[in-house]
This record gives sequence, structure tokens and C-alpha cells, in this order.
Amino acid sequence: MKTQITHLKSLLTKTFEKGAWHGPAVMEVLSDIDEKSAQLRLPNTHNIIELVGHMTAWRTFVVKKLQGDRGYKVSDAMNFPEPTGWLTALKELKKSQAELVKELDQFPDSKLEELIPHDAYKCTFSTVLHGIMHHDLYHIGQISLIKKSLQS
Repeated sequence: MKTQITHLKSLLTKTFEKGAWHGPAVMEVLSDIDEKSAQLRLPNTHNIIELVGHMTAWRTFVVKKLQGDRGYKVSDAMNFPEPTGWLTALKELKKSQAELVKELDQFPDSKLEELIPHDAYKCTFSTVLHGIMHHDLYHIGQISLIKKSLQS
């Protein structure tokens, strides 16, 4: 029998690596971006590297909540961090995926409907785990549009 955690891990893997039903997964979209392209932006938008840093920051937030860290918050500086280089941004994003999956390996189904440890956010672990996938895919949609516009 497949547990809820096993199902969430499968969804996280498919939406991050490959095999997502909706189209390209996160890493499939990012695979052909180079340093120069990562720095370009459309008017009034974040560039690709800033969006990847933002995705990583919120994935780290979810990891910290799974670990029980009540005080962890995403600061303004962390929300859209200063770029440190495209390869570093990709490495950090991949690291956040590995950490998220690792935490789920030891997270019990029975806690999914409990509230995350946070003073401001009143949502369950299930909500943030589904939400981080939605968040990633929302921003991958933005990145796909930036990529497409740069090819024109």
C-alpha cells in the first residue's frame, strides 16, 4: 500500500526531475539555461536566477518546518536573494530537493494534517508540501515564458 508520504515524494520527484503529467519538470526547464540567459529579464520581472533563488528559499522553509523549526522565516533578503552565479543557484536548488526528500523519508503520514511550527502561518504539513510543488511550477511557468521571449 502506498502511503501519503510515498505519494508526495513521487509527486515531488516527478515535478522536479521528470515525468510530470503537465509537461516539463523544473530541471527539464532549467537544463539548457546558461549563465548569460539566467541573468536576463523581461521588463518589470525577476530574472531566472532570482526566481531559482526564490524557489530554493521557500523549499528550505518547508524543510525547516518538517524539521520542527518554529522560528525559521524567509527574510526579505532570502526571498529573492542576490545572485551568486547560475551554477551555484542550480546546485542549491538541487540540494533543496535532496533535503526535502530526505526529510520526507523520516516524516510520518500521521503528522501530515498537523499545523506546521510557525507563528504566522496556520497551515498543515500537507498544505505546505503540496504548496511547494505548486510554487515551483508557478515559477517554472514564468521561467518558461522568459526563455521563450529570449529566443525571439
